[in-house]
Amino acid sequence: MTQKKALEKELKAVITGASSGIGKALAILLAQKYQACIVIGGRNLEQLEDTKKQIEQAGGKCLIKSCDIGTPGMANETVQACLDYFGSISLLVNNAGLAQSGRFEDLDTDKFRRVFDVNFFAALEATYAALPSFKKQGFGKIVNVSSVAGKVSFAGSVCYSASKFALTAMSNGSGLELASQNIDVLTVCPGWVRTEFFEKNHVAKFKNPTLIAEERSPRGWIMKHLLSISSKEAALEILSELKKSGSREIVMTAPGKIIERLQGVCPKVVSALNSAIPLDYNK
Repeated sequence: MTQKKALEKELKAVITGASSGIGKALAILLAQKYQACIVIGGRNLEQLEDTKKQIEQAGGKCLIKSCDIGTPGMANETVQACLDYFGSISLLVNNAGLAQSGRFEDLDTDKFRRVFDVNFFAALEATYAALPSFKKQGFGKIVNVSSVAGKVSFAGSVCYSASKFALTAMSNGSGLELASQNIDVLTVCPGWVRTEFFEKNHVAKFKNPTLIAEERSPRGWIMKHLLSISSKEAALEILSELKKSGSREIVMTAPGKIIERLQGVCPKVVSALNSAIPLDYNK
């Protein structure tokens, strides 16, 4: 079966971090477009139930796997649930994410390990779990949701950036190696996407695009219409890329693209901008 047919017929997917944000929006979109069979993972059972309800209303089928994806073995179990319940898997979306803001010197190795368990090792474990099925059927697609912070390390977010840099590298490198086996890897690096992620992870208010976009001010209008995108817009962009063959990396939002390119051609400018980032996380 070709990659295109895999999307159009009997799409069976695993999406982690599907209780809200990009994961939820993508799950609902896949149900609307392809009546997909989807295993959704996350920690908030009530929110997962709402995602399931909307998937089924859109014509899809859904199985909930409520768990902490950062616990060793949980990512493997989530993929196995798709294989057991739906019979196969054609799409794996490693979307679950965890942030740990704060000054580098105020963190410790346990905090780093926790973030890496969710942002990197869970995606790695899920990928290894899905590969045998992908190889046996001769196709598969993997979406690794990294971040612009996985391209540019930001002051105050070193822990998060480090984990996303690792995910970006793993994603891009594995895509090159798996290309000959008809397995595509899409690396997604969002900038500001208006989701609950920032509030859930206690990110400072001055860094929360969702809150800023709600302001009735020029700053709010600029954030909503020029600097950020909605979860649905992000999901639509991911789906558009999934329809194409081959592995690739995409950077989302205008600020994300600008800062990523500046890092490549003029890193001193990025360093100067980074130095101006406030590190007071109580505001």
